[in-house]
Amino acid sequence: MRLKKLLLLLPLMLIIQPFSVLLAESNSEKKLGLTEIIFEEIEPGIEPFKSRLLLGEFFLRLDDGDDQGDFLLFDRNTHEVHSFNHEEKSHLIMKPLTAKAMDFTVDFKVKQERLLDAPKVNGTSAEQHLFFADDNLCKKSINVSGFLPEVTQVLIDYEQAIVQQNSQTLSRIPNNVRSSCYMANNYLFASDYLKVGFPLFVSDDQGRQKKLLGFRQLKKPRSIMFQPEGYSVYFPNSANLKN
Repeated sequence: MRLKKLLLLLPLMLIIQPFSVLLAESNSEKKLGLTEIIFEEIEPGIEPFKSRLLLGEFFLRLDDGDDQGDFLLFDRNTHEVHSFNHEEKSHLIMKPLTAKAMDFTVDFKVKQERLLDAPKVNGTSAEQHLFFADDNLCKKSINVSGFLPEVTQVLIDYEQAIVQQNSQTLSRIPNNVRSSCYMANNYLFASDYLKVGFPLFVSDDQGRQKKLLGFRQLKKPRSIMFQPEGYSVYFPNSANLKN
Protein backbone atom coordinates (compact mmCIF):
# COMPACT_ATOMS: atom_id res chain seq x y z
CA MET A 1 0.00 0.00 0.00
CA ARG A 2 1.56 3.25 -1.10
CA LEU A 3 0.06 5.11 1.83
CA LYS A 4 3.22 4.10 3.65
CA LYS A 5 5.08 6.85 1.85
CA LEU A 6 2.65 9.36 3.33
CA LEU A 7 3.47 8.21 6.81
CA LEU A 8 6.34 9.22 8.96
CA LEU A 9 9.35 7.81 10.68
CA LEU A 10 7.37 7.20 13.83
CA PRO A 11 8.76 7.05 17.38
CA LEU A 12 9.27 3.48 18.51
CA MET A 13 7.28 3.61 21.74
CA LEU A 14 3.54 3.19 21.26
CA ILE A 15 0.68 3.08 23.69
CA ILE A 16 -1.97 0.50 22.81
CA GLN A 17 -5.56 0.59 23.96
CA PRO A 18 -8.84 -0.95 22.80
CA PHE A 19 -10.82 1.06 20.30
CA SER A 20 -14.56 1.40 20.49
CA VAL A 21 -15.59 4.69 18.92
CA LEU A 22 -13.05 7.52 18.67
CA LEU A 23 -14.91 10.15 16.71
CA ALA A 24 -18.61 9.87 16.02
CA GLU A 25 -19.97 10.70 12.62
CA SER A 26 -21.14 14.27 12.46
CA ASN A 27 -24.76 14.65 11.45
CA SER A 28 -23.95 17.94 9.78
CA GLU A 29 -21.17 16.40 7.70
CA LYS A 30 -23.47 13.61 6.54
CA LYS A 31 -25.54 16.25 4.82
CA LEU A 32 -22.61 17.81 3.00
CA GLY A 33 -20.87 16.79 -0.18
CA LEU A 34 -17.19 16.22 -0.80
CA THR A 35 -14.53 17.52 -3.13
CA GLU A 36 -12.75 14.62 -4.86
CA ILE A 37 -9.35 15.23 -6.45
CA ILE A 38 -7.36 12.64 -8.42
CA PHE A 39 -3.63 12.81 -9.12
CA GLU A 40 -1.24 10.62 -11.07
CA GLU A 41 2.10 10.11 -9.36
CA ILE A 42 5.39 8.95 -10.83
CA GLU A 43 8.35 7.67 -8.83
CA PRO A 44 11.60 6.27 -10.23
CA GLY A 45 11.60 2.51 -10.66
CA ILE A 46 7.87 1.86 -10.28
CA GLU A 47 4.77 2.11 -12.44
CA PRO A 48 2.74 5.35 -12.29
CA PHE A 49 -0.09 5.19 -9.79
CA LYS A 50 -3.09 7.26 -8.77
CA SER A 51 -3.71 9.02 -5.48
CA ARG A 52 -6.92 10.58 -4.25
CA LEU A 53 -7.97 13.37 -1.91
CA LEU A 54 -11.47 13.63 -0.50
CA LEU A 55 -12.24 16.85 1.35
CA GLY A 56 -15.24 17.14 3.65
CA GLU A 57 -16.20 19.73 6.21
CA PHE A 58 -14.23 18.09 9.01
CA PHE A 59 -11.75 15.70 7.41
CA LEU A 60 -9.35 15.27 4.52
CA ARG A 61 -8.99 11.66 3.38
CA LEU A 62 -5.88 10.53 1.50
CA ASP A 63 -5.84 7.17 -0.28
CA ASP A 64 -5.08 5.44 -3.59
CA GLY A 65 -8.65 5.61 -4.87
CA ASP A 66 -9.80 2.32 -3.37
CA ASP A 67 -12.76 2.89 -1.04
CA GLN A 68 -11.94 -0.34 0.80
CA GLY A 69 -8.18 0.23 1.04
CA ASP A 70 -6.03 1.63 3.82
CA PHE A 71 -6.24 5.39 4.23
CA LEU A 72 -5.30 8.50 6.18
CA LEU A 73 -7.67 11.03 7.69
CA PHE A 74 -6.51 14.53 8.56
CA ASP A 75 -8.72 16.27 11.10
CA ARG A 76 -9.17 19.84 9.89
CA ASN A 77 -9.98 21.10 13.38
CA THR A 78 -7.48 19.33 15.65
CA HIS A 79 -4.81 18.72 12.97
CA GLU A 80 -4.55 15.11 14.09
CA VAL A 81 -3.49 12.54 11.48
CA HIS A 82 -5.28 9.17 11.63
CA SER A 83 -3.88 6.15 9.78
CA PHE A 84 -6.05 3.06 9.25
CA ASN A 85 -4.82 -0.43 8.35
CA HIS A 86 -7.65 -2.83 7.61
CA GLU A 87 -5.61 -6.04 7.60
CA GLU A 88 -4.21 -5.35 11.06
CA LYS A 89 -7.38 -3.57 12.23
CA SER A 90 -5.18 -0.81 13.57
CA HIS A 91 -5.76 2.91 13.97
CA LEU A 92 -2.69 5.10 14.52
CA ILE A 93 -3.37 8.59 15.86
CA MET A 94 -0.67 11.23 15.42
CA LYS A 95 -1.51 14.23 17.55
CA PRO A 96 -0.14 17.72 16.85
CA LEU A 97 3.42 18.11 18.05
CA THR A 98 5.73 20.98 18.77
CA ALA A 99 8.23 20.92 15.91
CA LYS A 100 11.79 20.36 17.06
CA ALA A 101 14.32 23.05 16.25
CA MET A 102 16.44 22.18 13.21
CA ASP A 103 20.07 23.23 13.17
CA PHE A 104 20.07 23.55 9.40
CA THR A 105 19.63 26.59 7.20
CA VAL A 106 19.47 27.05 3.44
CA ASP A 107 19.36 30.01 1.10
CA PHE A 108 15.87 29.46 -0.26
CA LYS A 109 14.55 31.26 -3.33
CA VAL A 110 11.43 31.02 -5.49
CA LYS A 111 11.38 32.04 -9.14
CA GLN A 112 8.06 32.62 -10.85
CA GLU A 113 7.71 32.16 -14.61
CA ARG A 114 4.86 32.78 -17.00
CA LEU A 115 4.15 29.89 -19.31
CA LEU A 116 3.48 30.34 -23.01
CA ASP A 117 -0.05 29.19 -23.85
CA ALA A 118 -0.64 28.47 -20.17
CA PRO A 119 -4.00 26.87 -19.46
CA LYS A 120 -6.57 29.01 -17.70
CA VAL A 121 -8.56 27.70 -14.77
CA ASN A 122 -11.53 29.77 -13.69
CA GLY A 123 -10.11 32.57 -15.81
CA THR A 124 -6.68 32.51 -14.14
CA SER A 125 -3.57 31.45 -16.04
CA ALA A 126 -1.33 28.80 -14.53
CA GLU A 127 2.20 29.85 -13.64
CA GLN A 128 5.37 27.88 -13.09
CA HIS A 129 7.39 28.20 -9.89
CA LEU A 130 10.97 27.07 -9.40
CA PHE A 131 12.21 26.44 -5.86
CA PHE A 132 15.92 26.70 -5.15
CA ALA A 133 17.94 25.83 -2.04
CA ASP A 134 21.56 27.00 -2.04
CA ASP A 135 21.26 27.55 -5.80
CA ASN A 136 20.11 23.95 -6.37
CA LEU A 137 16.81 23.47 -8.20
CA CYS A 138 14.80 21.36 -5.76
CA LYS A 139 11.23 21.50 -6.97
CA LYS A 140 9.07 22.75 -9.84
CA SER A 141 5.36 23.35 -9.71
CA ILE A 142 2.66 24.69 -11.99
CA ASN A 143 0.03 26.45 -9.89
CA VAL A 144 -3.20 28.37 -10.29
CA SER A 145 -3.69 31.12 -7.74
CA GLY A 146 -7.15 31.24 -6.20
CA PHE A 147 -8.18 27.81 -7.53
CA LEU A 148 -9.67 25.44 -4.91
CA PRO A 149 -8.52 27.72 -2.07
CA GLU A 150 -10.12 25.66 0.69
CA VAL A 151 -8.44 22.48 -0.50
CA THR A 152 -5.12 24.29 -0.84
CA GLN A 153 -5.23 25.60 2.73
CA VAL A 154 -6.08 22.18 4.15
CA LEU A 155 -3.16 20.67 2.23
CA ILE A 156 -0.86 23.33 3.71
CA ASP A 157 -2.10 22.44 7.19
CA TYR A 158 -1.57 18.74 6.48
CA GLU A 159 1.96 19.28 5.18
CA GLN A 160 2.82 21.29 8.27
CA ALA A 161 1.43 18.56 10.53
CA ILE A 162 3.64 16.01 8.76
CA VAL A 163 6.70 18.25 9.15
CA GLN A 164 6.01 18.51 12.88
CA GLN A 165 5.90 14.72 13.11
CA ASN A 166 8.98 14.17 10.99
CA SER A 167 11.02 16.72 12.94
CA GLN A 168 10.88 14.36 15.93
CA THR A 169 12.98 11.76 14.12
CA LEU A 170 15.23 13.98 12.01
CA SER A 171 18.23 12.91 14.10
CA ARG A 172 17.85 9.41 12.63
CA ILE A 173 18.40 10.69 9.09
CA PRO A 174 22.07 10.26 8.08
CA ASN A 175 23.96 13.50 7.52
CA ASN A 176 24.83 12.53 3.95
CA VAL A 177 21.11 12.39 3.15
CA ARG A 178 20.39 15.85 4.54
CA SER A 179 21.12 17.81 1.39
CA SER A 180 19.87 21.35 0.91
CA CYS A 181 17.04 20.08 -1.31
CA TYR A 182 16.14 17.25 1.06
CA MET A 183 15.80 19.65 3.96
CA ALA A 184 13.96 22.29 1.93
CA ASN A 185 11.50 19.85 0.35
CA ASN A 186 10.74 17.79 3.45
CA TYR A 187 11.19 20.13 6.39
CA LEU A 188 12.04 23.80 6.08
CA PHE A 189 9.85 24.79 3.12
CA ALA A 190 7.74 21.67 2.60
CA SER A 191 4.46 23.52 1.99
CA ASP A 192 5.74 26.52 0.03
CA TYR A 193 4.76 25.00 -3.32
CA LEU A 194 1.15 25.16 -2.09
CA LYS A 195 1.33 28.74 -0.86
CA VAL A 196 1.54 30.03 -4.44
CA GLY A 197 -1.70 28.33 -5.51
CA PHE A 198 -3.25 24.95 -6.14
CA PRO A 199 -0.72 22.66 -7.90
CA LEU A 200 -1.58 21.22 -11.29
CA PHE A 201 1.85 19.63 -11.56
CA VAL A 202 4.78 19.11 -9.17
CA SER A 203 8.21 17.54 -9.68
CA ASP A 204 11.28 17.35 -7.46
CA ASP A 205 15.00 16.72 -7.69
CA GLN A 206 14.52 12.99 -6.97
CA GLY A 207 12.50 12.41 -10.13
CA ARG A 208 9.12 12.27 -8.44
CA GLN A 209 6.19 13.83 -10.28
CA LYS A 210 2.56 14.49 -9.45
CA LYS A 211 -0.04 15.82 -11.85
CA LEU A 212 -3.71 16.64 -11.51
CA LEU A 213 -5.99 14.32 -13.47
CA GLY A 214 -9.31 15.79 -12.43
CA PHE A 215 -11.63 16.89 -9.68
CA ARG A 216 -15.34 16.94 -9.01
CA GLN A 217 -17.87 17.83 -6.38
CA LEU A 218 -19.73 14.88 -4.89
CA LYS A 219 -23.17 15.87 -3.67
CA LYS A 220 -23.79 12.76 -1.65
CA PRO A 221 -21.95 12.01 1.59
CA ARG A 222 -19.46 9.16 1.65
CA SER A 223 -19.33 6.79 4.61
CA ILE A 224 -15.63 6.20 3.90
CA MET A 225 -14.90 9.59 5.46
CA PHE A 226 -15.51 8.14 8.90
CA GLN A 227 -13.44 5.90 11.15
CA PRO A 228 -14.15 2.16 11.16
CA GLU A 229 -15.10 0.72 14.53
CA GLY A 230 -13.49 -2.16 16.38
CA TYR A 231 -9.88 -1.23 15.60
CA SER A 232 -7.03 -1.03 18.13
CA VAL A 233 -5.71 2.49 18.65
CA TYR A 234 -2.01 3.33 18.77
CA PHE A 235 -0.55 6.63 19.99
CA PRO A 236 3.06 7.63 19.32
CA ASN A 237 5.06 8.75 22.33
CA SER A 238 3.30 11.86 23.61
CA ALA A 239 6.32 13.55 25.18
CA ASN A 240 6.29 16.37 22.66
CA LEU A 241 2.54 16.87 22.34
CA LYS A 242 1.26 20.41 22.15
CA ASN A 243 -0.71 21.63 25.12
